[in-house]
Amino acid sequence: MTTPRTSAAPAPTNRSLNEREKVLAFVGILTVLFLSSLNLTVVGSAMPRVISDLGGFHLYAWAFTAYSLATTITIPIVGTISDRYGRRPLILLGIAVFTLGSVSLGFVQNMEGLIILRAVQGIGGGTLMAMSFTAIADLFTPIERGRYQGYTGAVWGVSSVVGPLVGGFLTDHLGWRSVFFVNLPFALLAAYFIWRFFRLPAPSAHGAAAHARFDTPGALLLGASVTTLTLALSWGGGTYPWTSPVILSLLLGTAALFTGYTLHSARQERPILNLRLLRDRGIAVASFAGFLTSAGMYAAILYLPLYMQGVRGSSASGSGLALAPLMFGMILTSTLSGQVVSRTGRYKNLILMGGLIATAALFMATTLGTDTPLLLAVGIMVLLGLGLGPVNSQLTLAVQNAAPREQLGSATGGNQFFRQIGGTLAVSLFGALVNAHLNSHLAASLPAQARDLPAPVQGAIANPNLLTSPQATAQLGAGLGKLGEGNLLQPILDALRGVMAGAIDQVFLVSAVLVGLAFLVTLILPERPLTGRSGAENLNASAAD
Repeated sequence: MTTPRTSAAPAPTNRSLNEREKVLAFVGILTVLFLSSLNLTVVGSAMPRVISDLGGFHLYAWAFTAYSLATTITIPIVGTISDRYGRRPLILLGIAVFTLGSVSLGFVQNMEGLIILRAVQGIGGGTLMAMSFTAIADLFTPIERGRYQGYTGAVWGVSSVVGPLVGGFLTDHLGWRSVFFVNLPFALLAAYFIWRFFRLPAPSAHGAAAHARFDTPGALLLGASVTTLTLALSWGGGTYPWTSPVILSLLLGTAALFTGYTLHSARQERPILNLRLLRDRGIAVASFAGFLTSAGMYAAILYLPLYMQGVRGSSASGSGLALAPLMFGMILTSTLSGQVVSRTGRYKNLILMGGLIATAALFMATTLGTDTPLLLAVGIMVLLGLGLGPVNSQLTLAVQNAAPREQLGSATGGNQFFRQIGGTLAVSLFGALVNAHLNSHLAASLPAQARDLPAPVQGAIANPNLLTSPQATAQLGAGLGKLGEGNLLQPILDALRGVMAGAIDQVFLVSAVLVGLAFLVTLILPERPLTGRSGAENLNASAAD
C-alpha cells in the first residue's frame, strides 16, 4: 500500500533501465562477483607457501578469518546504508577498498601485516558481496531472479576453478606475492561497467528512511560481538584451554554484547542488522540454513589445498586442481537450478535435494587419507559441488522473495551476514580443531627414536610447515643427518602426514553434521509464489511515492 502524495513531488531523476542496459549492468555485477570470489581461491592455493616464507603456521586460519570477520561485519552495515543511498556508490567504494587491500598485500613482510591487510580487503569484499546480490533484485523480477542467481553461482564456480590454477601457477613460477595483483584488471573492468550502466534510483531516496540516522552504536555493538566470538573460537582449545578465564570471558562478552545489540536495535527505525525481519519464517529459515551450509563451503576451500599439498605432497598448482571438481559441480547445478526455477517458479525442492547431496559428500570426505585414490577424492568433490550449487543460489532467492521491497538491501545483507558469520566461525573452529588434533596425536605417531631427539629438533618436527615447505624439510634432514639419524626423515614426514589427514577428516565430519542440520531446517521453509514485477519497477515506484 502506497502513501498518498501531499504535494507535487518531483519525478525521479533516474529512468528505468532498458533491456540492453540491464544486461550490461548485470555484466558489471558478475564482474564484481568474479573479483570477490577469485580472491578467496587464488589466495587459498598460495597460503601454504605464504606461511612457509613468513612463518606462523598457528596463524594460518587467521589469514582467512580476518578477511571473513571484516566481511561479516561489513555486509549488514552496507546493506542497510544501500536501502537509503542506493547500491551503485557503495559498489564503487567497495571496488576501491578491495583493490587497495589487494595491492598492499603484494608488499607485506610478515603474517601480522598480512592479517591486517586481509581485514582491509575484507571490508571491500563484504561491500561487493552484499551489493552484488541485492543489485540483482533491483534489476530483475522475482521469477527472473532464479535464473540470474544461478548465473552468479556459475561465475563463482568459474572463478573458483580459475583462481586455484592461476594462484598455483603464479606461486610456483613467480612467487606468492604475484597472486595479489591478479585482482587489479578485474577491478578496473567492474568499475567501468558499474559506473557506466548501473543507474537506478536510491531505493528510499524519497521515503521516510531518508531521514533515519545511521545507527553507529548498533554497528559498534554488532561488530564487537562478532569479534569476541571469533576470538573465542580461534583461541579456544589451542592458545588457551576452553575453560580458561580468557575464553570464558570472551564468550560471556559475546553474549552480553549481542544482547545489548538486540535490545538497542529493537528501538531503531533502521537497525544495522534488522532482526525484526526474522519474524518472517521464510527469511528466518533461509538465513539459518545459509549459516549452517557455509561450513561445508569453507571447509572445502580452506582445507582441500592443505590436504593436497600437506598430505599428498602435490605442488601449489596441483593443490589448485583440487577445487576444480568441486566448482565444476557447482557451476552445473547452480546454472541448471536457476533455469528450472525461472520456468516453474519453485525452488524449495532444489534446495532440499542439494542439501542432501552435500551432506552425503561431506560424510564421504571424512575418509580422505594418505592412500585415498585420487579418482575417489575427485568424485567426492564433484558430488559436494553438485549439492552446494542450488543451495547457495536459491536460498538468496527465498529471502528476497519474502522481503519488503524497501528493505531488500537490509534483508539480503542480513542473509549474507548469517552466511558469512557461519563461515567465519567455522573457519575459526576448524583452525582450533586442526591445531588441537596435531598437538594431541603427533607425539604418539612419531617413531620411538624421534621422541629422544634434542628439543630444537623436536620443535622442527612439530612444525606442520614441513609438509608444505621444501626448505623446512631440507633443514630438518640436515639436522637429523648431523645427529646420525638421517633415516628418520621419511618416517617423521609420513607420521605428520597421517596426523594431518586425521585432522582434516575431523573438519569434514563437523561440516557434514552442520550441513545435515541445514537440510533438516530447510524442510520447514515456506515456498511462496514468484511474481513478475521487477526490482527496478519497485524502486521507481518507491521513489515516486
